[in-house]
Amino acid sequence: MSKKVGGYKMTKSPYYFAPKPLLNPRARIFCFPYAGGTSSIYFDWPDYFFSRQIEVVAVSLPGRGARFGEPFDASIEAAITNMVDEFVPYLDRPFYLYGHSNGALYSYEFARQLLNRGQLLNCRRVFLGAKAAPRITYRRDPLHLLNETDFRQALAELGGTPQALLADEQLLALLSPMLRSDFKLGFDYMSTEPQQRMQQLPATLIYGTQDVDVGAQAMSAWRELLPQAELESVAGGHFFIHHQQASLVDLLLTRIPM
Repeated sequence: MSKKVGGYKMTKSPYYFAPKPLLNPRARIFCFPYAGGTSSIYFDWPDYFFSRQIEVVAVSLPGRGARFGEPFDASIEAAITNMVDEFVPYLDRPFYLYGHSNGALYSYEFARQLLNRGQLLNCRRVFLGAKAAPRITYRRDPLHLLNETDFRQALAELGGTPQALLADEQLLALLSPMLRSDFKLGFDYMSTEPQQRMQQLPATLIYGTQDVDVGAQAMSAWRELLPQAELESVAGGHFFIHHQQASLVDLLLTRIPM
């Protein structure tokens, strides 16, 4: 099934959603959510990008949001392998990648697989936010292995989970398998997945100035894999994507030519 969106044909796919499709976008930015997040966290972004004729494409992962109840992916590598063909028709013009926290690992893996397929040519830059480079050891215990009490406390400390959810034991129990799966995929990728240097790919590494887990040093370690990477900061903690949304997007736009 497909539908005419603007001036081009957009195939329906469970893997992505363009909140505000453009007739003939000058470029696209593919956005990957953090652990436990859905594509909806990017639904406001077209308000910033629309005037620049940049189409925002929010990535939808199985097991959450509109895809709640679908089986979780076995690994981040498998997740990208399962979805990458769905995106190929939309790599026909300059594109950018943004991933926040766990989503940064998906963005990196997406670029890595495209490179190995010879399809990274139009990628102008990858933006990675609030995620330490693979092989960096966290001060926290693996979140997916915590008991329920400690797990709830860890979610509260991270700051991205609404207080209403943390206080609702039934709802948290419903969502806990998805959250634990996401944290496990991130932990496994950080620990075991093969890594690959992308020598020529421009990258911007972004950390929150008050993020107690992922600071400048942890983000800078990405340069081992992305030698062309620059380091930038945004005021705020781990979830500056919400609390400093305008500042974050302004930073991204400074790296996207007019």
